[in-house]
Amino acid sequence: MPQLEIVMISFHSPLPNRDVERQLLDTPIIAHITLPNLRMFSFKGVSAYLEGLIRISTPVLSELHIVLFNQMTFTVPRLLQFVDTSEILRFSTVQLAFYDNTADLVAFPLGGQSSYPFRVQIMCRHLDWQISSAAQILDSLQPVLSVVEKLTLNHLKHNRSSEWHNEVDRTQWRQLLRPFSNLKILHVQSELVGRLAGSLQTDDEEPPLELLPNLKEVGYSGGDDARDAFTPFIDERQVAGHPVDLGMVDPSVFSR
Repeated sequence: MPQLEIVMISFHSPLPNRDVERQLLDTPIIAHITLPNLRMFSFKGVSAYLEGLIRISTPVLSELHIVLFNQMTFTVPRLLQFVDTSEILRFSTVQLAFYDNTADLVAFPLGGQSSYPFRVQIMCRHLDWQISSAAQILDSLQPVLSVVEKLTLNHLKHNRSSEWHNEVDRTQWRQLLRPFSNLKILHVQSELVGRLAGSLQTDDEEPPLELLPNLKEVGYSGGDDARDAFTPFIDERQVAGHPVDLGMVDPSVFSR
């Protein structure tokens, strides 16, 4: 299959066969496979099936689209290896959007936002579950994300019936942000400001630059309440000798 350029695989059931799942994860790689002309890979299913499929090298892969069914735990150690085999999939900007039924991660290369070269969608409800799921995927990609300089967090208001699930604790937010060690610009949509801002501050046992040590700018949508929410973090960074600019951004920043 050396001339193969597009692979699209979709499973309709979110329930994996446990025996097949275990076999996929435990089977050793006997021969390394390279698809030298593969440019697009699309997958929909559970993470174990994805892990079983991406034991390949794709040096010219330029589009990777993944849709994952809801799971309590995502184990995707081979996803990083798969991305690393591409000479093209290198990112400078990430957008994370949380909708009623989906968490959506999109990464863009420097200067190019006309398409979605890398996209992972996680099909789950409730903001706390979405943050937890996204944090697991981001953690597995930490070496790739460590060079990202801009992150946008967007949120479409969740249904009131799930409001008690929309409270995300401080640990979850910090796990979500930790892979972005070189982040310089953070944009936060108004619906997330109150939930996120307090999590940026350190506690007594943490060094002041433990999270987002290279951050230079925080942008937000909303009014004075949003600014006030970030002020303690901005003051903390000022005292630490690493000032961060704070300002309102146009709401269009959060539309795509």
